[in-house]
Amino acid sequence: GPYIRSCHAKDILLQPELTTHLDEIRPGLGGLDYAVFLKELTRFSDAPLMLEHLPNAEEYRLAAEHIRSVAKVSNIPLA
Repeated sequence: GPYIRSCHAKDILLQPELTTHLDEIRPGLGGLDYAVFLKELTRFSDAPLMLEHLPNAEEYRLAAEHIRSVAKVSNIPLA
């Protein structure tokens, strides 16, 4: 709504355990539909999308590559 100022690009993997366990993983490896997420994000002007909590530069590169490719296929402009 009107209070959203930024978004964090994350993904999760639900583990098949007796108790609920969610692993935070690189965008594109989990269950989040990034086409829908990015489309909804366009409703907020100037809301930055940030990557965080990844273990190394290669994971950040792959995460950014995934987000850019989804945006391109979905005709969603990125600044």
